[in-house]
Formats: sequence, C-alpha cells, structure tokens
Amino acid sequence: MSSNEVSSDLAPALEGEDLAMASNRLLVLTILSTIIVVVSGCVTKDVKQVKNDLIGSESEGRNTVIDIKIEKYQALSSEFPKEPRYRERLARLYWMKRDHTRALSYLSQARRLDPENPKYFYLEGTIYMGIQNYRLAEAAFKEIIDGEGSQFTGPYLQLAEISLLQEKELKAIEYLEQCQELDPTFTTPHYYMGGIWLARRDEEKAIEHFEAYLKLGGGIYQDEVLQVLNRLQPSIRIHQIR
Repeated sequence: MSSNEVSSDLAPALEGEDLAMASNRLLVLTILSTIIVVVSGCVTKDVKQVKNDLIGSESEGRNTVIDIKIEKYQALSSEFPKEPRYRERLARLYWMKRDHTRALSYLSQARRLDPENPKYFYLEGTIYMGIQNYRLAEAAFKEIIDGEGSQFTGPYLQLAEISLLQEKELKAIEYLEQCQELDPTFTTPHYYMGGIWLARRDEEKAIEHFEAYLKLGGGIYQDEVLQVLNRLQPSIRIHQIR
C-alpha cells in the first residue's frame, strides 16, 4: 500500500470535492507561495486568485445536496444507534457546511462507539486546523502516529502544516523529513522544504529540494518551481535538472 498522503482508511473521500478540508492545505500553500514570490522575486499567479480558484464558492445547489445527505444519515444514525460510521459521515457533512460545532459533536459520538479508529482522529485534527485550534489539531494527529497510523505520510504532513501555520519552520522540516523516510517518492515535502529554506535565505538547500521535486515528477506546483529555479539559477537549463 502506498503511504502517500494518507491511506483511504484514514481519510475516506466524500462524493465531490471536500472544500472545507481542502482550505487547510490551501492556507499553508498560500503562505509558501507568498514566501516564494517575495523571496525569489518571481512573477507568478496572484496568490489570492490561486486560493479563490481552488476553493471557489459553495453553490446553493451543492448545499441542498449536503442537506439531503444530512437527513439521510440522521435517519440512519437513529435507526442504527450503535453504528459509528453514520455519525462520522454526519461530522464530515457538517464540516463541509462549516458548522464545526455540530461536526465535532457527531465526531465525538462516533469516537465513543469506536474509540481506536484512526480516521476519527484525522478528521478531528482537520476540523481543529480549520478553526485554527492548532494545539488540539496537533494532539489529534499525534494520536495517529502514536498508534496504527505511523506508517502513513498524511499525519506527518498535517503536523508539518500546523508547524508552518505557527511559524515553526524547523519543526515542520522534521515532520517533512519523516514523510520522506516513509515515502521517498513523495514530492510535496520537497516543495514545502524548498519554500522554507528559501524563506530562511538558504538558496542552496532551497534549490536542492526544488530540483528534487522536479526529478521525482513534479506536480501541481511545477510551473512555480520552474520559475523559482530559473530565477535562482539563470544559467542552468531545465533539462539538466531533469
């Protein structure tokens, strides 16, 4: 099983894009993108526009679909009171509606029924990140790596993001290095570390990680990374990096 990000057992996908959870990572990426733009002097897409493009706006129709699903799972949770998965799904749906109070309430009910399930800690951490309670978010993700989820990169990446949001760059690097140990092909840690070292004015280390990001296949930040490398190493051709 690939350890990239997090296993399907820890973070099952909802139908459609989970915009509420995606916003946590976008906040981190906005910070990193700002650092890269300012420090490297590159001209890139406007950071706010990137965030708007990715998050978008919740349409009335989408909320109606979520409300229908909430009614469905409320009925199921009443019919099967000892089944935690329906309460966990309600927690996710309420979190998608930005109702973190109800989300945490249903998640607490699910955890009482299934206290060792790591995906509940993952969701709890994600919710607390979204409301900027980083202390409780960190505690939730650490519960995973202290238990059965220590072989997955997802919790370590989340802990790195929490550290970045609190301006604890060196701590973030520790978690990102653990991601790399678990999965040497995982590109995102290299992007993050490139941004961190660039912010700390260590261009040599920044270049090392940005080049590694490209060599491993790049990803959605590839254009940005190419611009940074062209700015930092104007005499180096991109085919030499690849």
